[in-house]
Amino acid sequence: MIPAIYTEKTQCRDCYKCVRHCPVKAIRIEGSSATVDHDLCIFCGRCVDVCPAGAKKVRDDVPRARQLLTMKDKVYVSLAPSYAAIFPDEEQDLLRDLTQLGFAGVSETAIGAEIISTEQKSVLQKGTGTCISSACPSVRMLAQRYFPEAAKRISPISSPMIAHGRFLRRLYGDDIGVVFIGPCIAKKMEADQYPETVDVALTFKEAASWIEETLGTDTAGMIHDNETDFIPFKAGKAALYPVDGGMIRSMGNSAPPNYRYFNQSGTSQIMDTLCNFAELQKEDYFLELMTCEGGCINGPGSRTNQPSITRRARLFDTWEKRDVCSTMDYLPADVLDTEWNIAGSVGTTYKQEEIEEALKALGKLTPEDRKNCGGCGYSTCEDFARAYLDGKAEKEMCVTEMRKIAQHKVSALLHTIPMGVVIVDYEMRIVECNRNFLNLFAEIPFAPDIEVLKRAEGKRLTSFLSETEPFQSLMDRGEIREKIIQINGKVMRGNFFPIQKGRLAGAVFQDITAPAVKREMVVKKAEEVIRKNLESVQQIAGLLGENAAETEIILNSLIDSFEPGEFRRSE
Repeated sequence: MIPAIYTEKTQCRDCYKCVRHCPVKAIRIEGSSATVDHDLCIFCGRCVDVCPAGAKKVRDDVPRARQLLTMKDKVYVSLAPSYAAIFPDEEQDLLRDLTQLGFAGVSETAIGAEIISTEQKSVLQKGTGTCISSACPSVRMLAQRYFPEAAKRISPISSPMIAHGRFLRRLYGDDIGVVFIGPCIAKKMEADQYPETVDVALTFKEAASWIEETLGTDTAGMIHDNETDFIPFKAGKAALYPVDGGMIRSMGNSAPPNYRYFNQSGTSQIMDTLCNFAELQKEDYFLELMTCEGGCINGPGSRTNQPSITRRARLFDTWEKRDVCSTMDYLPADVLDTEWNIAGSVGTTYKQEEIEEALKALGKLTPEDRKNCGGCGYSTCEDFARAYLDGKAEKEMCVTEMRKIAQHKVSALLHTIPMGVVIVDYEMRIVECNRNFLNLFAEIPFAPDIEVLKRAEGKRLTSFLSETEPFQSLMDRGEIREKIIQINGKVMRGNFFPIQKGRLAGAVFQDITAPAVKREMVVKKAEEVIRKNLESVQQIAGLLGENAAETEIILNSLIDSFEPGEFRRSE
């Protein structure tokens, strides 16, 4: 089975945006394509959200859910409590649509959250030290893979989804099917780790697409004879779990007073907390952590573009109508999970000497080369070097170095080409030129050096060349053109070309009065005459019975009269 997030390589445009936004840099660049490193990924979904080409994909599990419906007599939906924020005023429509798809019933995952809150209070009552909530699978993976000391303090209680799956199986039998539907991509990985509890995990986007494809788009608002209710009952105050602080609030005043309770959302804040986890061990803290900023209502699998504050308000509106719900009679016996089946950190620690060697290989030879610009997606050049040593990064990712190499190549070409070259901006000021341009158009009694070329930058083109109309035309129309210019007794052939329409234009000038250029032009003209003459002769040869060979020989002799050596001697 493919992982929950994967890359469609043919669509990747090597922009490195996913690298820049991935909080744990779980992106591997190979052959200029950015693929997800699943051993490092926490499945937060940021790369899916930001990929401009849509190359980062979420595994489509609808086919598996369809198959499950054909294989099991009864399949139940575990519906995440954030549905109230994502499907406003559509509760009855959503329940009916899901049952019409073939599900035996829809139950709220928040029932599992009620179970977790009850058990969590019992664990905290024992005062076992700082504790991290286990509800968010991305947080668990983040701790397990990058902060092993903090991982030891993850609550031993299962997540609401797993607790609810076990609750449903205890209530309706082990032979049922369970499909979770929510806003979280990481839940797909959690379901993969607990296949005996949850068969399939879908996002809200997948569920909405499935409903639309199967039932059409006009089911909302339809009149039905009977209402459809949640089974076996509606969840209570734990329906607030999808917002940051919701778990703590659902625990209410009965939360053990021997702990200090804090909540955080957003991966960057959480990573900062876990980096300084040792400080939190001085007191007993309970930390409710969620990688999605604002909570699950802003999960990557949501299907709405409504503002976060609107989603939050909708959830609170429904939560305030909820009653306190007791689920103790249905509490599963196996609510505890001492292992999360997630591999430990695979990071490698490198010596400073190794990092320095990598920096040199990346062209970062001096401190001035190490700008820490972040263009590669990494915060510092040293982080980039570590990724290079890990095999996750390529030299070409360094925008600064690639720009420098490109500039050197352009500069080398510009200053060795045997013609005058100039680049101007829309104000007709010189951006760059070469020595041959100054030799052609400036009366300088000595060979211009780099300093002279630098001083020419920013000067108005009219200081050297009165004919600026071709450049103005390029700015307006962007058409390549050729023009003959006479200046200082010389005849110049100018080839004008656009670089950035409306912003930059360039030109290459050649003194066609020079002897070598004259010979070259005669040769080209002769070749043109040969070509045109042959075309004409071939067209009428059949009618006139004439042979074109004699004409070709005569004209070729004209070209042969200019021996290659003669060109060199004349130069």
